[in-house]
Amino acid sequence: MELSHETVVLNRSFKVTPARLFEAYVDPKQREIWCVPGTETVFNIQETDVSTGGRETATCGPAGDMKWHMQVVYHRVEQDRLIVFTEELWEHDMLLTVALITFDIRESGPSGSELILTDQITSFIGSEGIEGHTDGYRHAFENLEAQLSGT
Repeated sequence: MELSHETVVLNRSFKVTPARLFEAYVDPKQREIWCVPGTETVFNIQETDVSTGGRETATCGPAGDMKWHMQVVYHRVEQDRLIVFTEELWEHDMLLTVALITFDIRESGPSGSELILTDQITSFIGSEGIEGHTDGYRHAFENLEAQLSGT
């Protein structure tokens, strides 16, 4: 086991209201589209309750090999403003990462918003787990921007 940990902060501006940005997260059909961490990856939310105390399970991976499994607990959810959760990422029966993740949504101008993602990651597979989180969220935010702008 190669233990590694890091805090990653990503900021992104969107030309939609905080309410629309929040909706894109809490609606599982929307999130299954934009939250994929790569072009060859599929993301499937099996069950979700995006509310304080809620839980979520999901699978992810290349089509035909959904080898990653996520267990999420939502610790604090504030409508149109804040989503704080912990996420365990497993590959079959091996725990890869555990993370405390914050989606901090702020109003920016008359019809814009800023998303500040703070991802505090503990990786049991070394830097590969850290890079997976960082690259995955960067790619997901690009997808989210395209989805929200209708392109």
